[in-house]
Amino acid sequence: MGRDGLRSRTLNNMTLSTVLRLSTNQLLHKGHPRLMPIPQHGNRANITLLIFLILFGLALTGCNAGKNLGSQDKGWSPVVAADGMVYVGSVSGKVLALKDDGRSVQVMWSFPQNEDDSIGGVYNPPVVGPDLLYVSALNGTLYALDKRTGQLDGVGWSVIVGNPDDPSSLVSGAALSPDKSTVVVGSSDGNLYAYDARTGMLRSGYPFESPEDMIWSTPVIDRGVIYFGSHDNNIYAVDLASGTEKWRRETGGAVIASPLVFKNRIIVGSFDRKLYVLSEENGVPLWGDESPFPGMQTFSKGNNWFWAGAVADNSTVYAANMDGNIYAIDIEGNLRWKQQLDAPIASTPVVMPTGLVVATKKGEVKRLDLSNGTVNGLPRLTSEVRAPLSITSTVNSSSIDFSQEDQSDSVFIGTQDGLIYRLRVNSNQNQSHLWCFDSKEQIQLANSECSAFKE
Repeated sequence: MGRDGLRSRTLNNMTLSTVLRLSTNQLLHKGHPRLMPIPQHGNRANITLLIFLILFGLALTGCNAGKNLGSQDKGWSPVVAADGMVYVGSVSGKVLALKDDGRSVQVMWSFPQNEDDSIGGVYNPPVVGPDLLYVSALNGTLYALDKRTGQLDGVGWSVIVGNPDDPSSLVSGAALSPDKSTVVVGSSDGNLYAYDARTGMLRSGYPFESPEDMIWSTPVIDRGVIYFGSHDNNIYAVDLASGTEKWRRETGGAVIASPLVFKNRIIVGSFDRKLYVLSEENGVPLWGDESPFPGMQTFSKGNNWFWAGAVADNSTVYAANMDGNIYAIDIEGNLRWKQQLDAPIASTPVVMPTGLVVATKKGEVKRLDLSNGTVNGLPRLTSEVRAPLSITSTVNSSSIDFSQEDQSDSVFIGTQDGLIYRLRVNSNQNQSHLWCFDSKEQIQLANSECSAFKE
């Protein structure tokens, strides 16, 4: 569907169900990757319009919790920390690598180097591989940047995903297979793509073309299967090696959240306000009205959309909802507790040994006791938080020797004003601000200038 057709259809059918089913061009491109020039726009006009219309649909249906969520096309300042480094997709259309010594950060590299170039924006955190950093961008390009230099030359590569003449925006984050051999990403053209992680060559059997609408859900890969959601209301399981469908499960709304794999279950929320818990093997519902298992139907749904992905510890699933609640649910589907945080939650929380860390759309950061949901420590940031929160991960690499600053006590947060925070979270004190960094100006702010404060 072209831009004119999209606008015409939208204006003639201004309902929430229509808005959520809108598609961009579903185009197929099976080309070879190359070192691409940096496209400036991709299909960003479609993405901006569609996000606006989704929110307009919310207003029509009275779901004010979603107001203004994502109504810009410059990204969400997603951040990921690994091996003493912090990687940022900035709202200025850059990718930054920051060396973190615990109290300060300094820019190691910025991509693209030319100040006038931009990748458009990033909605989901970069993925850290052994030697490469994978970034899905709004200009429709998947980048694999050399972690040492931030360049495409040498080991790096880039590929325009889908039709190179009219690329569709990448809102979905990339996912790297456990063996680090394959990187996958969903596109707004409705297709799922898989590439050789080292060369960028399109894998045989891809793209997977069955979805009938956009893919904004970041895929997850587990035991050779890719799981993701689509705007066509379905949750998909696709065989990684062959690119063939294993199963799909229809929901009552668009599925934007990234699935959680937990104890042989696939857990993901939908815009129909339900949290779906499916058998990893065949997609059979294990909770809810359709479950064939007695006693597994206690938790039904939230009061608004599930936009953020669910997270879990060893025994409990924690699902954030746009109604402002965190729902803690046990393995059998029983609601253990819920906590109202007084603002919509679009950012995926993180589980730490000291509690569940959540950021609301208002910029409030809260630590919840895992056993009962009690709220501890209430820093507030002056800008909204929409990007997933990040805790550190360790990536084995034989070729790169980064400083190993211990980042395990901290959560990393990117806000809509382009500030990046490291907050310490431990059991002895409330969250404390270690540093904040302005990704637009590429400078660290003094503590007195930082916008974090406690209520």
